[in-house]
Amino acid sequence: MKSILEGKKVFRGLQFLLVGLILSPISLAYLVIGRFFLSKLFFASSNCTGCGLCAKSCTVKAIRMVGSNKSRPYWTFACESCMRCMGYCPNKAVEVSHSFAIILYFIATLPVSFYLLDGLRNFIPIEHDVFLIKVLLDYCYTLVSIFVAYLILYWLIKIPLLNKLCTYITFAHFYRRYHEPDTALTDIVVESKND
Repeated sequence: MKSILEGKKVFRGLQFLLVGLILSPISLAYLVIGRFFLSKLFFASSNCTGCGLCAKSCTVKAIRMVGSNKSRPYWTFACESCMRCMGYCPNKAVEVSHSFAIILYFIATLPVSFYLLDGLRNFIPIEHDVFLIKVLLDYCYTLVSIFVAYLILYWLIKIPLLNKLCTYITFAHFYRRYHEPDTALTDIVVESKND
């Protein structure tokens, strides 16, 4: 503090900047895994009545009700995986597909940049040190593959036999549904009417 008051320059933030830059891949991985991957594991079981309470109670409006005759919840990339929809669903219809997580992991982690850049080397001279291009290609592929795979799951889950299968092989229906201590289902219904 004394050196600042004397007008001297203090560069103590450089060490934190360096640590932040070193840890930036972890932040990027958390963004992809924590935000985009986990939100695409939710689905509505056959117990879903299409009431839309999950979409109404979502604090970030990440759930859209899709469908004309019997609408079903669709989780967007805005989902923060707070699981409020799961906790307050009156029919306990919101599930998490652990088997789909395994499939999605293998799809999303394919080394697409390696195959793409290797194929392009026949036509375009590509240097070996294209790390940033590889990272951007893999990031874009991961987001697109998660989106497309979830879209396929969303449509396949409408088939009753597949819905039952996905529901029975998930562990989520064995867990106790968490409720915020001071929030009741009637509070959520009142909140959604006020919005």
